[in-house]
Amino acid sequence: MKPQLLTYALPLILLGASATARADVDYQLRITDAAQHLAEVRATFPAATGTTLDVQMPNWRTGRYNMLNLANGVRLFKAFDAKGQPLPVAKTDKGTWQVRTKPGDAVTVQYELYANLLGERTRHIDDTHAYLDASGVFVYAAPFRKEKVAVKLDVPQGWKSRSGMDSGNCDHCFVAPNYDVLIDAPIETGIHEFYTDKVDGRSIELAIWGRGNHDGKQMMTDLKKIVVETAKMYGNQYPFQRYLFIVHATDGVGGATEHANSTVIQKSRWTFAPRKDYLNFLRVAAHEFYHTWNVKAYRPKEMVPYDYQNENYNRLLWVAEGHTSYYDELIVLRAGLQKRDEFLEGYAKLIDDYLHQPGRFQQSAADASFDEWIAVGGERARNASVNIYSKGQVLALMMDIELRRQTGGKRGLEDMHRILFEKHSTAQGGYDVPAVLAALRSVSGQDWSGWWAQYVDGTTEIPFDTLLAQVGLQKIADVPKDQEQKTEWWAGWTLRDGSDPAVVTVVERDSPAWKAGVVSGDTLVAVNGLRVSAKDIGDKMSLVKTAPFKVHLFRRDELVEKQLTPLQQPKGKAKLKVADKATDAQKALNASWLGVAWPKDDSARAESTAAAKKP
Repeated sequence: MKPQLLTYALPLILLGASATARADVDYQLRITDAAQHLAEVRATFPAATGTTLDVQMPNWRTGRYNMLNLANGVRLFKAFDAKGQPLPVAKTDKGTWQVRTKPGDAVTVQYELYANLLGERTRHIDDTHAYLDASGVFVYAAPFRKEKVAVKLDVPQGWKSRSGMDSGNCDHCFVAPNYDVLIDAPIETGIHEFYTDKVDGRSIELAIWGRGNHDGKQMMTDLKKIVVETAKMYGNQYPFQRYLFIVHATDGVGGATEHANSTVIQKSRWTFAPRKDYLNFLRVAAHEFYHTWNVKAYRPKEMVPYDYQNENYNRLLWVAEGHTSYYDELIVLRAGLQKRDEFLEGYAKLIDDYLHQPGRFQQSAADASFDEWIAVGGERARNASVNIYSKGQVLALMMDIELRRQTGGKRGLEDMHRILFEKHSTAQGGYDVPAVLAALRSVSGQDWSGWWAQYVDGTTEIPFDTLLAQVGLQKIADVPKDQEQKTEWWAGWTLRDGSDPAVVTVVERDSPAWKAGVVSGDTLVAVNGLRVSAKDIGDKMSLVKTAPFKVHLFRRDELVEKQLTPLQQPKGKAKLKVADKATDAQKALNASWLGVAWPKDDSARAESTAAAKKP
């Protein structure tokens, strides 16, 4: 079959003339085959000076610091003048088409778009909806990046269209003051649940695509609490009048992305319950909503404005992302949506996981931020890198508690962020390292440059025991009340869940398994002559009271024997508990940090535990 792109020849003429008169950029998208994820897109740009116009598809999208090669969904790219006559086009790089123009004439480009990148949260079309992030859908021309934008969709009957953008003059039309607003206001069009309510006179909206075990009304109630609690940290200074939560209840993908006054959250359709799963959703929602300030309203100066074609290198992504991860937990706690014990359980796991990441001595938070564009996953990430999210989160924990200690509990990390919001917004050019250090000094009256050299630019170990003690907590290995504290063997490997025989996925640097020569990909078949699986290897290792162990494994289909000397460690899940003798000062600092009162029953339990330990 021949492409049917030229069936729009006459409308193209009219569109081009209209755009020239208004000096706007006009976009139109028509879904042509939803089942095959196909659409036709047209973009009309006003008359430009010169004889060529570079039209580009971004190479990445905001919120995801990787090159995504988004132009790979474009085919049959054509260009026309204001009279509908073809113009020569030459592709000059992976995301740029150079159109040879006529001076003083508008240019319309037209292309087929393949939209099947749901997991990347850039573009997806099927028979029930379309999710359209402009970074993967609509091309732009740099000379007109600041011009007004109009978008019109041609979608199946019965669909509804939602976006953070203002509505245009039809049911599926939107307008934006420029391309940057368009690219930061994705469109969700299709069949979905929709809820709307008010918070502090501002509209809060929720659109849910997909069937699952969610309760939309309850979600809306809880999201409003997150909105209220987050705004408090910024003195109820909102950077928006309307906010849209887009939720995809789907399969095979997950994650979320922040935008200027909206977010998209993807979650497996049957994981909105039970409670632990629902709490995960609320934390993600709080994370993305907090980004409305931290990243969207203010961000590192190297990303102001965004460069959509190239990497936006900076050394502060650990603040932009890691501090947001820090606050998503606190917001849900302070909003009364999770219990204090649930919050502390999550932090115990975070700290324990961080302490099993040898890469914390290999890479600093600043270097990890700069290298996020080439970050790797898996074993190499754990052994040679730090994650901007988790590293930034534990640094935020340290910063917040230290700020509160320095100010007697009167001020904390949110005061630093409020200063960045008020003095270093994107409109003001964003913030840099000196701006952050100045904000820290403003909050605490102290010089933080030495701390910064150690923990941000350096790889000094975070003193968790001292840090937690300041807020009346201690980290332990938890065991059931009716059991004694026991020990277990620790080898330093991570095994594929459910694998039988046990397949090694990660070997921690300098661990007993590392020193023994066990590597990722090995298949463990026996320990001390006993057959093992991922499920029972710990129990079978516990049968042996002395080391070393004899380990048999397959590597490259060959049987290999290794001598392993594991370490003994307390058996039990990591837990943060109330210190046995927490002082009034520690309790007050804890309440200042968490934003919730120190519970009386925890104090009583600690005193009871201490009394029971006396001879």
